[in-house]
Order: sequence, then structure tokens, then C-alpha cells
Amino acid sequence: MLRNVRLVAALAGLSCLLALPAQARNTSRAATDAAAMVNQATETLQKLRTDSNFDNMLKKAKGVFLVPSLAKGAMVIGGSGGSGVLLVRRNATTWSDPAFFSVGSISIGAQAGGKVGPVAMFLMTDKAVSSFTQSNNFSLNGDASVTVVKWSPAVQGSVGKGDVVLWSGENGLFAGFDLKGSDIVADVREDKAFYHNSQAGTKQITSGHINSAAASKLVAELPS
Repeated sequence: MLRNVRLVAALAGLSCLLALPAQARNTSRAATDAAAMVNQATETLQKLRTDSNFDNMLKKAKGVFLVPSLAKGAMVIGGSGGSGVLLVRRNATTWSDPAFFSVGSISIGAQAGGKVGPVAMFLMTDKAVSSFTQSNNFSLNGDASVTVVKWSPAVQGSVGKGDVVLWSGENGLFAGFDLKGSDIVADVREDKAFYHNSQAGTKQITSGHINSAAASKLVAELPS
């Protein structure tokens, strides 16, 4: 009996030892993915700011959610097809570092095909920012108090009418699309991996309590 107990304990200890390298590999992979996401978001932001319309919108925005590439299938964009970063304006001259989110599912209609394109959500009100940061889960139509409008060159007046202004860099991607539901959920694993901090989360990051020099290039692209 004692021998069996010792054997079980030994096997349990071995399992723990074997699990550690795998956990370390997963953390390293998450950190690498997060760093790549920040670099891609920086490129997306740089392209956006070459258009004076978006540059002016960013100057008025309370926050911005950037998805460098959104695509999956002909009808539905799945979680593997989209992830992005949220940056929040903390005051007139300062922005937060990025908090990481993953996109669940968006019904965009058959016209979208399998196209890939960058997406930006300009958060124009404090209410929109709160929808992201309070519960770490934002739905395009889950909060009736938050209005979402689609931006287009022909509808410049949409800016200022919505809490969230939605834009896509792929021509026609969101033409006539139906906001049937999407979950944009905080990716705490990437938060912790990118900042090398077990306490990292959306609120801690967007409030300015946690930051990283690795995000400085992205943050520097945002207008004061």
C-alpha cells in the first residue's frame, strides 16, 4: 500500500515537472504573438493616419480598437480570424498602452467572401470605452445603450452620431453587413505574456498602471 502511495506521488511530481516546460512554451508563444500583434497594429495605425479623416477622428476619440487582419470563411469570421488591441485616451495628451482582445464571431454576409482586411473601431464616447473595459467583453449589438455606426466617405456625418464608428480597410467588406452579434473578449493570457506581469488585465493597462517599452512605437503613433 505504502509503495503504491509513493508511486502515485512520484508520478504526480513527474507530471508537474513535465508540465512546466509546456507552460513556459505557451507563455513564450503568447508573448511572441502579442508582440507581432502590436507591430501589425502599429502599421495599421500608420496607414490610417495618412488619411486626414481618420487622423481627425483619432484626435477626437476616447479610444481605438485595432484589428490588423479580420477574415475567416465566406459567412462568419471566427476567433482565429481576428484579434486586436485596445488603446484608451487617458487625458488630453496621453494614451494607454495596448490591452489585448480576441474577436469571437461577426456575421458579415455572403458578399464579404473570404477577404482579409484591417478593422478599426473608433470609440468616440466614454460610454464606448466603458463597454470594453468594465466587463472585458464587448458585443457590437449586445449593449443597446451603445450605438455603432459604419464609416464611409459618403457618410462623413456618421462621426459624432455614434458611440463607436466602425471602419474596414477592405473595400466593400462591411457593405450592407448585418450586426447580428460579435463577442470581443479580453485576452488576459496575452496581456500577462506581453507585459510579463501576472496582474496585467484590461483595467490595469488602460488605467496606466501597467506599461511596456515594447509598446512605445504604437503609442507614439496616436495623436495627442
